[in-house]
Amino acid sequence: MSRWARRAFLSVTPAVFACLALAPFVQAQETPYGARFGRGLRFRQGEAQNGQLPNGNARNFAMMRRPYIERGWSGEGKPQLRELTIDGVKRRYYIYKPDSALLPAPLVLAFHGGGGNAEGTDRCAGGLAKLADEKGFIVVYPDAIDKHWNDGRPDLSKTNYDDVGFISKLIDALNAEKLIDSRRVYATGISNGGFFSQYLAIKLPDKIAAVASVAASVSKSFLDLNVTPVPIMMLLGTKDTLVPWDGGKVGGKILRKGRGEVIPGRQSLKFWLAKNKNNARPNCSELPDTDPRDNSRVIVEQYGAPDSINEVVLYEIKGGGHTWPDGQQYLPKTIIGPVCRDFNGNVAIWNFFEKHALR
Repeated sequence: MSRWARRAFLSVTPAVFACLALAPFVQAQETPYGARFGRGLRFRQGEAQNGQLPNGNARNFAMMRRPYIERGWSGEGKPQLRELTIDGVKRRYYIYKPDSALLPAPLVLAFHGGGGNAEGTDRCAGGLAKLADEKGFIVVYPDAIDKHWNDGRPDLSKTNYDDVGFISKLIDALNAEKLIDSRRVYATGISNGGFFSQYLAIKLPDKIAAVASVAASVSKSFLDLNVTPVPIMMLLGTKDTLVPWDGGKVGGKILRKGRGEVIPGRQSLKFWLAKNKNNARPNCSELPDTDPRDNSRVIVEQYGAPDSINEVVLYEIKGGGHTWPDGQQYLPKTIIGPVCRDFNGNVAIWNFFEKHALR
């Protein structure tokens, strides 16, 4: 790490550090909620600090100002902010319905990382809404309470909010509006959002048709869960500084706070092959090194029939960091590693999703 990077790294306050933990959607200069790095956290007047409003009441999304999401939006249209009340708590999500979508349309649920928010998800992923315009699917960007999903890791859960229940009822609500094809609901996300996508597939096997997990291998907390086969794609960087390819403590050497542990990337592949009852020989390929400047190479391993419930795909991004392929370099490479530019993660994920539907 360079002297400049180390100095900048050490100047980050503990509060901001918590946001960085698994927070690829936090911007290096300013978050949608007004926090700046390097000078501590700063909140807009009337918004929550440490999960509390200035009057001491619990945080309520309905009371918060709506961030200006359009400034980082990739779609031709505009997203719609909606609310859904779950057990007396108002939950927020953005829905993007492109003009190209023929209703009921496939649905992609896109989950932000820990410390992030729905407003930054499209930007971090490099433009899911733009791809939705081209392919005709609906994208929903849900918002976690206190910026963290309860993804099955006991060390991470700060609240008792039922995030699985929230997503289940969200799917039901969109299906009742006849907006979505309930057989073609997919989950993707990065880091905390990637773990949560896997957790959703485990907990909602009758509603999630396929999963793509970015920068999130298999948590040790998943090992004893009852898992129904689900098509899954994992996109993992071997130089991920927060979710280590070789396994171990989430946060690596950067973060001290307990965020659980993961098994190594290769063992994560074996975990899902076993749970999916998949003993097929791999179909392996190396993607062209279209951008040598990113210092990464990509090996793709595909197991099982491309349209089967047993399919497992691993994108091993050699040299890749805690980032979304062809997405945003949201923090310096010295902290999170580089973005792989040799392929577009969104295109790869959609090509995987569109082959699968619930039976």
